[in-house]
Amino acid sequence: MNMFFRFIVLSLGLLSTSYALAAPQVLKEIPASLLGDASRQKVFVLTGDADEASNRLLIAPVQARNEEILLDTSKALPLIKSQYSSALQGVFSVHVLKGRPGVMTVIDPQSEEAVVKQPFIEAGDYIALVTSEEDNAVYNFNLLFAFNRGSKQFELKALLEVANNDSCDRSLVSVVELPVQTLGPITLASFDGREALQKLQVARTGSIEGVRKKLMTVDSADLLNMALAAYRKGDDFSFKDTMSYALMGGGSHDTCPPDSYIVAKYYYPQRPGWSNDLGFLLGEAGFYAESIELLNAVIANHPNRTVAYLNLADSYWAVNDKERAVAAYKQYSSRMSEAGKASKIPARVGERSAVAPEA
Repeated sequence: MNMFFRFIVLSLGLLSTSYALAAPQVLKEIPASLLGDASRQKVFVLTGDADEASNRLLIAPVQARNEEILLDTSKALPLIKSQYSSALQGVFSVHVLKGRPGVMTVIDPQSEEAVVKQPFIEAGDYIALVTSEEDNAVYNFNLLFAFNRGSKQFELKALLEVANNDSCDRSLVSVVELPVQTLGPITLASFDGREALQKLQVARTGSIEGVRKKLMTVDSADLLNMALAAYRKGDDFSFKDTMSYALMGGGSHDTCPPDSYIVAKYYYPQRPGWSNDLGFLLGEAGFYAESIELLNAVIANHPNRTVAYLNLADSYWAVNDKERAVAAYKQYSSRMSEAGKASKIPARVGERSAVAPEA
């Protein structure tokens, strides 16, 4: 019996003197560095016992002895019956993701990696359990576990709902952080996948306690920074080319209308100034429908953001919707005057406000 075979058999307590029992099948083997130091581990997903509807999750150091196993559980990875056949399928997929300061990596419903701007861990990899459902390519949940060197446990550090557009190019639209108390203070050793799935389904369809926080993707942050740099330089070609990457479906409104994704993707409740700036740049690049959608969301949720009325009015004016443009210009002018800033109102505001909308 080779050492790897022996290690797997020993780790699951299946070794007999006659070796009559077969070793579990290795479904996935992932190299990792989970402890925040230079040590190396392997994460295994293995078939479980024949009478159990679950796989096994095993984490052990490289060249491990049986007593050095960091985790061995069959509760984390339950199997459920397929709605299309009698076959069993996994509820969670297992991933090892790289820890980097100031950002987190997540897995979207298309199994693509995305990076969001959110501190998580300073060093070391982390384990992501990602929900998997048949015929659902729209959303999933990422459960991120990191090793706590004090407790020597893999603790749940972040719970994320990741959504893709349900049409167009099916690309990522949002990553929302849910309070970890949705599942309770749990470790990977105590994690029960079946119970967790029920709680996640409730969180998806009902109300939950705590704040839901939408996280900004690194791609979105970089997009705005590059577009602003080109705009300020007066590099019109680079500016419009950069802004075109904000659009889904190649920018075709026939395949991907702005109201199907712009607000979901680019409106950040905690950062209305960022969303306003992007709405302004969309208008400056000639993407007026997208600009109008985003700026209306900013104003609806942050009615005191005065400059958003000016940006919205300009986009309405550009598409010859003078009635809405004039209304927004007047709102902007009134708010600026009330704030004692009438002298800073651009001349076009008064000129356009005086134009009677076409019947």
